[in-house]
Amino acid sequence: MSPKHLSERDARSATKERNRMRKLAILASLVAALALVLAACGGGGNDEGGGNGSSPASGTQGKKGGMLTVMSLADVDSLDPGYHYYQYDYMALDFTTQRMLYGWKPDAVQPTPDLAESLPQVADGGKTLTIKIKSGIKYSPPLQNRTVKASDVKYAMERSFLPQVANAYVGVYWNSISGVKAFQDGKAREISGIVADDAASTLTLKLDKPSGVLATAQALGLPGTAPVPKDYAAKYDKGEQSKYGEHQVFTGPYMIPNDASGKITGFTPNKTMEIVRNPSWDPKTDFRPAYLDKIVFSSGNDITVASRKVFTGQSMVSGDFAAPPTAILKQGLANYKNQMKIEPSQGIRFISLNTKVKPLDDINFRSAMTCAINKIDLRTTRGGETIGPIATHFIPPEIPGYEESGGPTAPEGVPCGDKPEGDPAQAADFMKKAGYSSGKYTGQPLLMVGDNLPPASKTGEAVQQQLQAIGIKVNYRQVQHPTMLSKFCGVPKAAVAICPNLGWGKDFFDAESMLNPIFNGENIIPQNNSNYAQLDDPEVNAKMRAAQHILDVKERAKAWADINKQVSKGAYLIPWLWDNQVNFASKNVNGVRNKFNSSWDLSFTSLK
Repeated sequence: MSPKHLSERDARSATKERNRMRKLAILASLVAALALVLAACGGGGNDEGGGNGSSPASGTQGKKGGMLTVMSLADVDSLDPGYHYYQYDYMALDFTTQRMLYGWKPDAVQPTPDLAESLPQVADGGKTLTIKIKSGIKYSPPLQNRTVKASDVKYAMERSFLPQVANAYVGVYWNSISGVKAFQDGKAREISGIVADDAASTLTLKLDKPSGVLATAQALGLPGTAPVPKDYAAKYDKGEQSKYGEHQVFTGPYMIPNDASGKITGFTPNKTMEIVRNPSWDPKTDFRPAYLDKIVFSSGNDITVASRKVFTGQSMVSGDFAAPPTAILKQGLANYKNQMKIEPSQGIRFISLNTKVKPLDDINFRSAMTCAINKIDLRTTRGGETIGPIATHFIPPEIPGYEESGGPTAPEGVPCGDKPEGDPAQAADFMKKAGYSSGKYTGQPLLMVGDNLPPASKTGEAVQQQLQAIGIKVNYRQVQHPTMLSKFCGVPKAAVAICPNLGWGKDFFDAESMLNPIFNGENIIPQNNSNYAQLDDPEVNAKMRAAQHILDVKERAKAWADINKQVSKGAYLIPWLWDNQVNFASKNVNGVRNKFNSSWDLSFTSLK
């Protein structure tokens, strides 16, 4: 996603209201627009790129050289890799300009060593992880004579916990590292559990308790592990908000142009960003071929017009969205199908039901709402079957725990789990159990807040109509997607009863990244909250804590599947779609999709 919410910026955002919002936020549903920018196909006559020289997802050799334009509605949410969490940030910057401890080849479901020489060496029952750092990896100008050290990764991980950086995932996935709390509370200047030995090029993580997502390196392939040299960056990390993003140094095959002091010059907010080849990058140390000479990101465009231009133009690809508008999608399937890649995103869309707002604290009332929803009709508002299969629980296909949860079949006990079209009679029965003898709600209207742009707005309107069938009237406010998240759905004190336009995408290939952020009561926060139901069940929280410490992959899948079944039966959220990602490109583009991120992998994509 990955990071990550759904790539269309139409699902939960873990952002903070900084110069924008991040992740899914920023675009109201699907959005993504593409704009016309010329892209030249060129470069030398050599057909070989760096790294392994092939495009695994397409099975063809890439052509080295040329310029590609990525068409988007909005900018990246930040230039700082320590802040990144939204899928478009990963696509545009992290997979192109930086190297993390671990990376993701296009078809991989397991992380590949990048800065690291190999997967972590696990000792002490999973409480000690040792990672050897590759030698000879250099930074971009102005630090081109400086090589990456283990201490640079240590500082990168530590700064991710700083409020100035505002990282959204480290508190969920890295909180088992010893010394994190003391560092966050200002009682320690460093995180004691992150130990760097520059002489041995070794990074050691000491944990209070074992962590499955750290031991398998799944959570060490996130952008917070991109190296940051403390002696260069610390001055930018002071103050209310870090300025390191505007002065950062790069380790990947590409970089944003900068001046002699390191200040970024290749980014114009709300207009364009460009990345060019990093002269310090050594292809012999990297698995990415990096065929293209230059990539331009264009933002602020009309989605319908620009989508057509991507299909009919040259050297362009879709950017920060999950699909083109419904009408354009149909045209694309009819006329440009070979220019499209439609594949599962391992993301989910759902309607949130706030258990802190009466009468949604009653499971019977929530069950009535669940049975009133026609998921097939909701999917139609986004484009029909092409957009993905109907969701019956919260672990999407291809994520461990999906089969253990029942696969496409709803777990036993889920209200109307076997009726995607809904069941009005059963909805009425649940409503009677909730105390409404007529089978219909007779109380005051409930506050519902959703996106103001289609297709998300159409989905919200369909939810409104379906709930009216059981007497539920809503005070329906449609606002811009960032506002929906930052002022309403992501703010517990706003007391929004229903949010129809939410979703979540995997952070990596582990069910913990699907369930922990949205159901663990320990993750409820005043702002940018992703536990939209505000579920704080001690039993569920305890089961999640136990599951986090399991190292065996099969045992983890079963444990998280059991939690998935429990929260699905509780009807705290209404899942309705396992999202497909619809990427598309101009005819002369050999587009390669990255399965981890669901978006185009620009370091493997080339021109034909």
